[in-house]
Amino acid sequence: MQRVIMRAGWTIVGLLAAGAMTVVGLNLWVVMATHDRIATSPLTCQSREVGIVFGTSHGLVGGGSNPHYQARLDTAAQLYRLRRVSNLLLSGDNRTRYYNEPMTMWRDLRARNVPQEFMTLDYAGFSTFDTLVRAHKVFGVDEAVLVTQPWHLPRALFIADALGLEAVGCPAISERQPPGLKLMLREWLARAATVGDLYLWGRKPRFLGPQESLPTPVLSSHSSSHPSSSHSSDKHVMSPREDSVTAGAGQQAAASRDVADAVDVADGVDVVDTANAADTPDPHALARQARASLLASLPGVKQALLQWLPVRSDTN
Repeated sequence: MQRVIMRAGWTIVGLLAAGAMTVVGLNLWVVMATHDRIATSPLTCQSREVGIVFGTSHGLVGGGSNPHYQARLDTAAQLYRLRRVSNLLLSGDNRTRYYNEPMTMWRDLRARNVPQEFMTLDYAGFSTFDTLVRAHKVFGVDEAVLVTQPWHLPRALFIADALGLEAVGCPAISERQPPGLKLMLREWLARAATVGDLYLWGRKPRFLGPQESLPTPVLSSHSSSHPSSSHSSDKHVMSPREDSVTAGAGQQAAASRDVADAVDVADGVDVVDTANAADTPDPHALARQARASLLASLPGVKQALLQWLPVRSDTN
């Protein structure tokens, strides 16, 4: 009886050792296959039309803000300011009406001065796998920069490779809370499970849904000639009263938008993209030019308003 127990014990030990070696081997495969496409910092991230931001809880179980969540949004906002992406695809969990990761990311990126036209929300990004499958098959993304923590990027890039999605990694570095042992152990097991998802049991996304289209890229075609072209592409829908104002008022509005754009570029970009600095116009020169245009248009604006005010008083 004792011999049987000893044999069973050694069998269990052997299985555990084999399992551990398998997990280690699969992790080495995932890391070695992707490490050369992960940037060292957000400043060195490559440019792509689409940046995929992976959702996570914005708060911690014990209370307080999740530093990993904040780091992802800080990195995504920096990619926008550096003109490295044309669209941010915010993908996260929205399985209930009381938990909405994409909308929370959208709200917090708006607070970071990212315009809403640069963001698209994916409400069915229940996992890393689901996010990437839907980005490729639902939103038609063929190339992307992935925004998440450095320890998460190898698995995300490995999945992207298997799906035929050409991707590079942009690390969101959580300086206030580095990954702990529990988190890294979970990630090691998740990497091993990912290999099974892709090559053994053929995992499918929880919800695929109909195809959707991302907004037309607004940075790639204009950023080289005008740093604030993303704002000037906005369409302004005029009310009937605004439509009755003549071209002079329109010149004033255009000049005012130019001033705002120049100020936004001067104040909003806190890190200079040295790769494109030589081709970027001086924002202060743009502000002076816009201010001169505004002053030149004032006589026409005055005449237009004098023609408009009687019409306005008649309608009241």
